[in-house]
Amino acid sequence: MYRLALAYLLRRWTQLLAVFGVAVGLLSLLLLLSVMNGLIETDRASVRGPLSDLLLIPAVEAEAPSWPRYREAIERAEGVRATAPHLIAYAVLGHRGSQGLLRKTTSSDTNGVQLVGIDPELELEVSGFRSSLENSVEAPVEDFDRPFGAADPEEFGYRPPVLVSDQHARNLHILPPERLQLGALPPVLPGPDQPFEAVNGAFDVVGSYASTDYKLGMDRFYLRREDLRENLLGSGSVEFSEVLIDLEEGADPAMAKAAILASLAAAGLPRPGAERGGSLETWEERVAVYLAAIENERRVTGLVMFFVVVVAAFGLFATLSALVRAKVRDLGILAALGYTPLRRGGLLMLTGSVSALAGTLLGYGGAAWLSQGSRLEDLLASLGIVVFTPGIYVVSGLPTLWMPEQARFYAGCSFVVGLLFTLGPAVRAALLSPVEALRYE
Repeated sequence: MYRLALAYLLRRWTQLLAVFGVAVGLLSLLLLLSVMNGLIETDRASVRGPLSDLLLIPAVEAEAPSWPRYREAIERAEGVRATAPHLIAYAVLGHRGSQGLLRKTTSSDTNGVQLVGIDPELELEVSGFRSSLENSVEAPVEDFDRPFGAADPEEFGYRPPVLVSDQHARNLHILPPERLQLGALPPVLPGPDQPFEAVNGAFDVVGSYASTDYKLGMDRFYLRREDLRENLLGSGSVEFSEVLIDLEEGADPAMAKAAILASLAAAGLPRPGAERGGSLETWEERVAVYLAAIENERRVTGLVMFFVVVVAAFGLFATLSALVRAKVRDLGILAALGYTPLRRGGLLMLTGSVSALAGTLLGYGGAAWLSQGSRLEDLLASLGIVVFTPGIYVVSGLPTLWMPEQARFYAGCSFVVGLLFTLGPAVRAALLSPVEALRYE
């Protein structure tokens, strides 16, 4: 039976075309998913940006939270490698030419900025801050270990240094030695009958950083945490707003979160969450809505593109149906020789399964090979096709990411679909009457 099935497959070019159709359909699906996986991982890296493994927002207490107490408690927890505080405030930006921008409603989003006060030596140990400094294009700092310079706050005429993003530096022409005016809300808003006094400060731009997230880059300035408190928020403001927590390599985030909560309780610090507010979450949880959206896009794209495989597998049904019509006399002779209906149907099922398997293996192998390195990009370039034109898209090249489990799942589904389309011709061959088959002309 196996030799006969292979003869039906190899001696009919239409059957080979059906195999090729399944291979091309699966190849297209897996290559598209590979490119989408690469783009999604690139997007995930850009969304993570300066975020660390875990982020802690302290619960509300009667007294302002103390950074030394929190640092000691968190770093005592198992799995924690390093921590860094963030003091976050919001301000109105003023600089040369800003008067003209304020007259335009379309540029209103450039007036409000997020100020992030950091401890540089701790920030460099926890987040991707060093990478942001090293990849800066517009105004790289001279010393990555001391991004704010070595100016002494006690010197006469000292102005707190600030780092702007490459986007700000490029779009608003904010480059060193630009001096910015920042106006912030007071740490405690006045009552209805009390006068409102905005807090203003002058800051010197000392460099820029590269932001992987364009939206974040148009919204965030970095400065020293103590400079932010002393020049805008006041010494009576909170010491920090959130804590970035970097875990040891291989540490489980869920176990690390449990260890941190236990360590906070042992230190007499309130548990974040519930009625006191605050949170302890991974960076994926912080941007869960966005990540869920792009993951849903991947699933929808895979589902839509799978119909290409279904249409290609329909070719197996067409060619096997034609095979049954062409081999009616052969099937009649087989029946006369003692082939039961089950064996006749099995012959057609074997032919179809071999065709589906061959197409699936060819498509899977071709996609796996093209997804490695820059082979797909090189192939398209040789054909004169450039998917992402430099200067227009932020993506460089054509990123691909081969996920074996995902590829095997779709390859298995492709094979199953091929078998389902084989059932019809196999049933017809099984129900064929031997007398009618031998009389067939």
